[in-house]
Amino acid sequence: MARIGVCVLGAGDMGRTHARSWSQVEGAELIAVADPDEARARKSCEDHGFDRWFTDWREALEQPGIQAVSICVPSGYHCECSTAAMGHGYHVLCEKPLAVCEEDALAMVQAAERTGVLLGVAFCKRFSNAIHKVRDIVAGGGIERPVMYRFATGWEIRFKPWIMDRRLGGGPIIDLACHYFDQWRFIFESEPVRVKASGMTFSIGAPELLGVEPEMDTATILVEHDSGDVGVISVSWGLPRGTRSGSLEDVLGPAGVISLEGLDKLTLVRSGGEEVFEGLGNDMYLDQTRAFARAVTEGAPLSTAGADGLTALRVSLAAIESARSGVAVELEGQG
Repeated sequence: MARIGVCVLGAGDMGRTHARSWSQVEGAELIAVADPDEARARKSCEDHGFDRWFTDWREALEQPGIQAVSICVPSGYHCECSTAAMGHGYHVLCEKPLAVCEEDALAMVQAAERTGVLLGVAFCKRFSNAIHKVRDIVAGGGIERPVMYRFATGWEIRFKPWIMDRRLGGGPIIDLACHYFDQWRFIFESEPVRVKASGMTFSIGAPELLGVEPEMDTATILVEHDSGDVGVISVSWGLPRGTRSGSLEDVLGPAGVISLEGLDKLTLVRSGGEEVFEGLGNDMYLDQTRAFARAVTEGAPLSTAGADGLTALRVSLAAIESARSGVAVELEGQG
């Protein structure tokens, strides 16, 4: 693979994940990493072999030799950092969600169109072997159609307060559920057309969230697709410290059930018996980064572009709107 100069903005959990992945991409030259926390920036630089570290992301973007930038800052800053990087002529791999408001997401998509660079969205589960297996079974009629994909989980208040703030992270409906909104489009090979949700906010007044304006943290969301398939997600990020609910993830169809156990194993159950698929786990982040690098250096197509991130965000925003209004929201012009 041809050389590709890399900058990573953010040295938190996802910034370290992107840095680790880029360090394993053939031809990648890690030029700069930036984080306002000096200790985190320095450690990422040392751990992953960047040439230099910065506490000012704008200064990092001024370094010569950069071709691609991973955006791993809080979601509310994705637009500012991404559009600045694209303004330099750099290709951008932005962590999901694309943004927390449609205005910012549109600005990012338009910046990519205007500058002619690539804007990829890091929906890592597009690279999961397990999700590809589910797609193959559904597309092949293994449980017949239409299907209903269900996911339910509940977690305690997140340890990153910003991720629950409506201005910075958007809470689980924007930050977590977007994975499912995107993978349903991938699995069903169809577009979302209608969203109905009910929700509430458990974490109002929580001492862990002082100074945070929490977005709705608990919701059940149903998304109808133009294929007739349905996705349902029920999630909470508002449970008290030290608690967590059970979880469920499966796909129901007229001829059977696909049950997922994490992203390493799934079981296909039909009236004639069951078939188990194990050892499906893979490094989604590394595969995602290699695919983006090929898009930059070889012109390979993006698996998830800005338009995909915009569609997922629109479903998230429709879910919040529906939960507040009590009525379903119709989606138009998706994809």
